[in-house]
Amino acid sequence: MIQGVRRASRWSIVAAGLLASVPAWAQTDVIPTQTPNPDLVKKLPAGAKTFTLAVALGSPPDDFRNAQGEVAGWEIDIMRGATQLLGLDLDIRPTTFDTLIPGLQAKRFDGATGQMGLSDAREKVVDMIGTLTGNELFAALSDSTIKINGLEDLCGLTVGTTRGSREMVFAGEQNPKCEAAGRKPINALAFNDGNGAAEAVMSRRADMVWLGSTAISYFVAQSKGRTKVVGAYTDPSYIGPALTKGSDLAVPLQAAIQTLIDNGTYGKIVAKWGLSDNAIKTAPLNPTGTPK
Repeated sequence: MIQGVRRASRWSIVAAGLLASVPAWAQTDVIPTQTPNPDLVKKLPAGAKTFTLAVALGSPPDDFRNAQGEVAGWEIDIMRGATQLLGLDLDIRPTTFDTLIPGLQAKRFDGATGQMGLSDAREKVVDMIGTLTGNELFAALSDSTIKINGLEDLCGLTVGTTRGSREMVFAGEQNPKCEAAGRKPINALAFNDGNGAAEAVMSRRADMVWLGSTAISYFVAQSKGRTKVVGAYTDPSYIGPALTKGSDLAVPLQAAIQTLIDNGTYGKIVAKWGLSDNAIKTAPLNPTGTPK
């Protein structure tokens, strides 16, 4: 028992290191500070001074604490630049993924980020702005023989992911199909963040980890051969911040993010985090269809 505890603790440290370390190129790239844009400021509702942002801390390169204990990541860089253009103070409130939408609905926050995929279901209850594209990937240890070509391949497997995520919804929808086919259901282990999900696979408590493509790609790259991508699910879709449904800040924030794209700052941000292949040219509000 004591040996098991020690082994899990050691892998916790490894997984946390893989998902919390930031390469030198991400640490040294400086993103220019934005000056308030009068045309954008005019779009704000009267009296707006602060933008309160709930952030689901997970793993690089999305939203995480860096070595200095600061909340960092590509989403933070974009939201900071956008709020600077709007002349708003950015008040960052770290939390967990499953609290984001309930917090917005209760109007505790103005906006929320956490590698949140845009979907029709979410856009019924919150407003969302597309800022990047991505899909979902599965990663396992390098000695794994598992291949995931569809959710039916998950039946009977133990998969680590995060609470309140689309992955948990998809797993729940697939389980009756597993049982109807005479197979065991998916054992989906839900964690507060990507570190917990990664630790589960590194310690072999889970067969694989199932997260957004930005987090999985980064995790596999940082593992230096210890893990590999074993499958993908969903076509590329938008990722971006959510706001309270009908928020007066949605249109100004969308315009500010589009300004970051147009003035070249957005390109520097995605390049800083190794996400240039996922970049977009237009930041849509509540989009439908395939990203452009």
